[in-house]
Amino acid sequence: MSRLFVLILPLLVSCSARNYTYYLIEPEPQKHPALKEEGNLTRPLGFGSTTVMKVRWNDGNIITEVDVPVLSTGQRIVIEHGAGRPDVKTIPATRVVPPPPTQADTTLIEAYRARGLRVDESAPEVSITRARTLMQEAVKGGNYQLALEWCEVVLQRYKSHPEFLRAKASLLLMMGERDKAIEIYEQVEAIESDPEVRKKLEELQRQGK
Repeated sequence: MSRLFVLILPLLVSCSARNYTYYLIEPEPQKHPALKEEGNLTRPLGFGSTTVMKVRWNDGNIITEVDVPVLSTGQRIVIEHGAGRPDVKTIPATRVVPPPPTQADTTLIEAYRARGLRVDESAPEVSITRARTLMQEAVKGGNYQLALEWCEVVLQRYKSHPEFLRAKASLLLMMGERDKAIEIYEQVEAIESDPEVRKKLEELQRQGK
């Protein structure tokens, strides 16, 4: 028995000196020098509290937008879309939810981008056609505050949209914000001049003298 142990011991030592690859491929494959890793690996993202991944969900009724921290610990983060528990801290809800874009918006968005106008990619996507309809309905109902909110929903993403900038200036004027309306009219005239807007702007400027 002791003699058998002496024979097996060298065999075990030689096995421990060989890696797992040795038993799959013989002889062991050689790694190309270009694939050898030296030093610490550079991560594509800097892990920490300042690195986040923006997650959005919009079903037309509720919009959820969360900045999820990228954690090196790999711990799980659960995002609850909808009414949650009272002990969970949530962002206050608003009555105006950006309607999600449809096929009808594709041409309008492409035309806007083709002009090189500003797009805030971090802002929620929004249907320009649907927001326009909702804004016009609010104006007809005399609810200028709501109409302004729908206008701002579009301008949050498409900051230089001439139509909605003109609408914003007109709404502000109807709400008594004359100076702010003049400022927006001047801003949109620099982007795209319109005879009616220019005439209105000159009239307001004369009244202020």
